[in-house]
Amino acid sequence: MGKLIIQDNIFKDQLLQVMIDNEWSDMYITVGTYPAIKIWGDIVRLDEDVKKFTPETSRDFAHSLITHEELEILERDQNYDFSFSYGDRRFRVNISFQMWNYMTVLRLLTVDIPNTDNLGLTDIYKDVTKLGQGLVLVTGPTGSGKTTTLAAMIDYINANYNRHIITIEDPIEYVHPHKMSIIEHKEIGRDVPDYETALIGAMRQNPQVILFGEMRSKAEMEMALRLAETGHLVFSTLHTRSAYQTITRILDSFEASEKSQIRLQLADSLVAVFSQRLLKTSDGTGVKLAKEVLYKNQAVANLIRENDLHQIPSVIQTGMREGMQLLETDIVNLIQAGTITLEEWLKYSNNPKLIKESLQN
Repeated sequence: MGKLIIQDNIFKDQLLQVMIDNEWSDMYITVGTYPAIKIWGDIVRLDEDVKKFTPETSRDFAHSLITHEELEILERDQNYDFSFSYGDRRFRVNISFQMWNYMTVLRLLTVDIPNTDNLGLTDIYKDVTKLGQGLVLVTGPTGSGKTTTLAAMIDYINANYNRHIITIEDPIEYVHPHKMSIIEHKEIGRDVPDYETALIGAMRQNPQVILFGEMRSKAEMEMALRLAETGHLVFSTLHTRSAYQTITRILDSFEASEKSQIRLQLADSLVAVFSQRLLKTSDGTGVKLAKEVLYKNQAVANLIRENDLHQIPSVIQTGMREGMQLLETDIVNLIQAGTITLEEWLKYSNNPKLIKESLQN
């Protein structure tokens, strides 16, 4: 690692330590206001004994986190994602610009790699890890726990199967120790220049399992499908709201002349889509995971091949015995159990009408 631009920023150390001491997940540093944190989805400003950030102090804070080489990348791209260790904790950071000033967002990563049971993931999440090939997608908006769910699934493979696993992330969030599996971690910008290059390289290293952080481009989607077809179990994410939207997003990334072939590949290679939200609990002391599960059976494969995608929610509803469920079904269960409030589900439901009808029955 290169030499930090500012080495003795005491204020930086204080902010990082207070995040650790209080287990605050996110902190926002921007000009004209106090440092702000996110507590169970709500933004709270730290305005006691702290001054508002100025253009100079927000710049100095950002510079205290990066090297001269990284500053060059930031100034070139106007945006920079990275992770770093502080003591025995890790942070994920994004530095960008707004109104010609620096904006820094820090996320404190959990110490322990989560496991599937602690997250409340159903058996179907474990079942897909047993497969030898295919494409598994975890989807949802930013901050919905996608990376955490993937980490739990990779940890389950690592603890139970002898596999060669390669993770490709931007940046690395969870560092998995070798258990039964051998795991390689590759970070974009440090170990490899980009996802596409990393995926091409991964094919030469003979892994059985590949995780890459997000399918952002057509080329990455093509590569993921190719890997899933050629004997690899591939995990990735998309910023989509439902299983249906996930499939349409992939298809819409391709030209009309390509879609027929992509539908065939997707029908053959897709294993499951897990769409999720993190909802604040009724007592305001935590969050609860709400899940939609699509597991590809013959009916789902046929709908993809025939481009009859609007029927997918109906197939999910009738596939409960196979472990499938709509997001709305899980939200209704959480409401009826008193875990979340009616106001909370209105923010995240794909189909409020369906929830209202279910609650009335």
